Amino acid sequence: MNRLTAALTALVLAFAAPAFAELKGPPTPRAVVADPPADKAHPANLAAFQIDVQGAKINAVMYVASGDKPHPTMLFLHGFPGNETNVDLMQAVRRAGWNVLRINYRGSWGSQGAFSFAHARTDAEAAVDFLTAPANVAKYRIDPKRIVVAGHSMGGFMAASASAARPSAVAGTILLDAWDIGGDPRFVHLAPKALAEDIRPDTAPLAGTSPEALIAEVGRDRAKLDLAALSRTIAARPVLMIGAERGIGQMTDAVAKAAREAHPDTVVEAQYPTDHSFSDSRIALSSEILRWLGRFDPSITPAGARIPLAAAYDENNPFAKIIRGELPAYKVYEDADVLAFMDRAPMEAGHVLVISKTSKARNILEMDPADLAKVMAVVQRVGRAEVEALGLEGFMIIQNNGVGQSVPHLHVHVIPRIAGKPAYLAENAPADPKDLEAMAARIKAAMR
Repeated sequence: MNRLTAALTALVLAFAAPAFAELKGPPTPRAVVADPPADKAHPANLAAFQIDVQGAKINAVMYVASGDKPHPTMLFLHGFPGNETNVDLMQAVRRAGWNVLRINYRGSWGSQGAFSFAHARTDAEAAVDFLTAPANVAKYRIDPKRIVVAGHSMGGFMAASASAARPSAVAGTILLDAWDIGGDPRFVHLAPKALAEDIRPDTAPLAGTSPEALIAEVGRDRAKLDLAALSRTIAARPVLMIGAERGIGQMTDAVAKAAREAHPDTVVEAQYPTDHSFSDSRIALSSEILRWLGRFDPSITPAGARIPLAAAYDENNPFAKIIRGELPAYKVYEDADVLAFMDRAPMEAGHVLVISKTSKARNILEMDPADLAKVMAVVQRVGRAEVEALGLEGFMIIQNNGVGQSVPHLHVHVIPRIAGKPAYLAENAPADPKDLEAMAARIKAAMR
């Protein structure tokens, strides 16, 4: 028995280690790495149009989510001048079922009018008004009670400004390495000529302005451009602040501190070891945003379960209830000691979970070797049955302990692999019960 246990345990570790080699945090939300099912009647689409703001037309794009129900909606505001478009973030948010509106401020990237910080603030407020207008709510299937304003760099300031100006319309705010324009020490310590040359390259895509005009505007309106002051106001509702250590993350630290002084429980802050554009943290950034958005959208499954490695066994965990018959399961195998059943949110069709019925081990560190051997013997049989029933060229075995573990009862995943198709450690959508039932029947018939 000891040899069998050692061999089977080695098999688990051999399969699991490559899959988790780079897993340092919560699992990646599915919408970051996988497309949602298509809705043929109400497909996702892209709408381009202009919004009239004080007689000037600003360019706008709406990433419209699929489905006929009202969608939570994000307004995303770009930086100064907006070379980092952050389209990947917007697409990930759309895949999660949200609409996303992107605008170009007056005088930027082809929008009419002259650029200024004051105009950008007004433009952001006008975009919030656009999202709450009844005609647009109906046209783009917007849920006006779930509007979040997000922005990167200068767009972070503009997001805070719009949220503060429209408190009844905005449910939450996201600031990504936000620029505290009024608190930027360059406007105090640099000579005007040197400062103008510092920001001149960023004014190339901007019409109707100059570095000198923007420097003068900051001098006149420094109090209006104080992000720390705005943060105290917007923190009355949920706020996510993510700084970049090689960018201007120190501003995020100061702004988050001010926000928490006013509202200690609403601010989530993170700092990433990356540059101002989050160049090498794009997947992590999208994941962080989607997990935070889950507070407004119950369809986004909270990610990153971290079951403690040492704790008392919970008799009311879902698998204990399945064993007692208190919760249903689509079973493929059962004997006196082991149960195998379909995962309700499969990574791949045919994804099976194998658990001990007699052991109360929460993870592999707590399991008796004899019980582990019984579980792994059934894992082997399930893998063979999947291959035969589904015509597979391979399958994968994963067993989580602590980080990534969602149920505190040891369980082994047996997951079909399709040649050429990547396997993502991501949140998976619940499967249709009819499909689970049919798949369970196919695998059960092949068990031997």
